[in-house]
Order: sequence, then structure tokens, then C-alpha cells
Amino acid sequence: MQKLKTVSFYLLVIALLLATGFYRDFVFKSINALLQAWDANVDYYLPPSLRFFENYEYDTLLRIKWILTFAFSLVYLLISVITIRYIFGRKKLIMITVWTYAGIMLLSGIFMLTGIIFSSASEKMYEFARYFMGMAQSPLILMILIPVFKLAEKENTAAAK
Repeated sequence: MQKLKTVSFYLLVIALLLATGFYRDFVFKSINALLQAWDANVDYYLPPSLRFFENYEYDTLLRIKWILTFAFSLVYLLISVITIRYIFGRKKLIMITVWTYAGIMLLSGIFMLTGIIFSSASEKMYEFARYFMGMAQSPLILMILIPVFKLAEKENTAAAK
């Protein structure tokens, strides 16, 4: 029964990660298409569920994209924390997970701030910031942390023997 529960949990996490990823992609591609249409001065109609974005101004949509970036990062953080808690059940590993996400977001913020301060490097800094925030909005961090934590467990077990 425990094995069925574990397999069910993993399938649920995978489904949740996939659904979150597809929905995030759907939202951002739709907003980007709307912005590009506005740049080209052509009509573009968002999918019905996202039509409310048409009421915002261009600059407001750019800010909304940053808010959504942060929100999706928090969703992935939440999924990661729940998964790490289920697999390992150790507060220390949960805190490492939280600090990993916080570090990535902080690093992204530093790149953005550097780009604002040094306008000649703003495009490059923006690329780095987007790259790091892209990691925070994907299952990549979880896919790295699980094996790292498993290896650390094995090391601790081997050292204790």
C-alpha cells in the first residue's frame, strides 16, 4: 500500500509540474504575442480566458509579466518544498531548497539591478536575469536537488558505518 501511495504521489507531482509548465507557457506566449502585435500595430485576439489582459497598457503588461514570473517561481518553489518534504522529511533539506530558490531570485535581481545601473550592459544583464528566472520557473532545480540530496544521504550513511 505504501508503494502505491508513493507512486501516486510521484505521478501527481509530475502531472502538476507538467500542467504548471504548460499553463505558464500558454500565458507568457499569449502575452508576448499581444505585445508583438501591438508593436507591429496589428490586431491580435487573446484566448478567451486571457482577454482581460487586452485592457492593460503595454508597460503595465510588462510589469505583469514580472509579477507572473515571480508567482510561477513561487509555485515551483511550493511544489519543490512539498516534494522534498515527502521524499526526505528533513527541515534542513527543505531550507536548502528554499534558499536555493531565494538565491536564484536574488542573483537574477542583482543582474537586473546591474543592468539598470550600467545601461550599456542592460541587454546582457537582462538575458542573465531571464536565464536564472527561467530556472526558477521550471522543474530543473527540483531535478538537481533530489539527486544531490540522495547522494548526500548515501555519503552520510557510508560515513556513519
